[in-house]
Amino acid sequence: MSDAGTYKCRLTVKGQSEPVTCAIGSESLDIATERGRRSLNYADLQDFRLINYHLFLSTDSGEMELAELGHETESFFEKLWCAYMERSKEALFAEGTSLYNGEGDYVFTEQGHSQHGIAKVELLPDALLLCPHDNLARRIPLCFAQEPVEEDFGITLALDTGDTYRICRIGRDTQAVFEKMCRARKTVSQRWQQAHRELSSQLDERLGERQHNFDQMRECGCNMISGLYRMDGDGFWFAGLKEGRAAVELVTPEQTATYLYAYDTGDRAFEYSLRHAMESVGLHREVIFTELVDKPLYRMTVDRSYHLRFLRDHNVKRIIHNAAWDKNLSDFFGV
Repeated sequence: MSDAGTYKCRLTVKGQSEPVTCAIGSESLDIATERGRRSLNYADLQDFRLINYHLFLSTDSGEMELAELGHETESFFEKLWCAYMERSKEALFAEGTSLYNGEGDYVFTEQGHSQHGIAKVELLPDALLLCPHDNLARRIPLCFAQEPVEEDFGITLALDTGDTYRICRIGRDTQAVFEKMCRARKTVSQRWQQAHRELSSQLDERLGERQHNFDQMRECGCNMISGLYRMDGDGFWFAGLKEGRAAVELVTPEQTATYLYAYDTGDRAFEYSLRHAMESVGLHREVIFTELVDKPLYRMTVDRSYHLRFLRDHNVKRIIHNAAWDKNLSDFFGV
């Protein structure tokens, strides 16, 4: 039974069963037993499924089972899913007024690998959000999307990376969501492209004291690229790419290092991941390089973006801005 947000049930872990009281929090599922309390952070919750009125939770440390919730079982599952979705939205830095909220089936294909299931679906002004009851939540940025396609009672979004995302079985809302998505994508795409044209035309002026770093990368023979984070901000980044190596500079008011990467996927693939990763983190740029051990929210962020994982996996070192910076950069590019 529930009482002021708490639920009495039975917890089974590794064959050991005991009565507990559960509370669904904003960051974790809190469990009180006769022996004490334990907390399951949502960053450690990989999947949860309701089967025959038993709730199975897959965690980083193994499986947990909750039972004997009675007629509160479905309510508990739904509230846990909603709390998990809200935390996933925080991790994905998904913000803005909702244009649509619902639930439906989804299928997405990333890098040739497909996933499918049931998800909470939300359309935001700049992104489509999918939140299944596992760690596969996705924020799909409309600035990188092609024109949505409506067919067979579903909507498909294809990104510039070749990844595709499809929602269906959202009932009578399909046509209305499709029209809203088309309008939002057109608006965001136009603003995104215009903002990048302005960045390109004003680059020398906006580089300021980083002009030297930009010039040095170019003198190393790099192909130079630049881009924004989210549209509503002054920060931007630039990078020099050369034969499977890249140097990335974050242009912000803070003093930051230059991040160096090595990869064998080709410069174009690296550029896609860099642009998507930078847009996904917005003003939270530290998630690209920070340690994650004591940052559960950022662990969720990285779990839900293969572009971020790519950057983190291929970062080889960073060089600070001191007298040795020029030499360190030249040595890295073999000049």
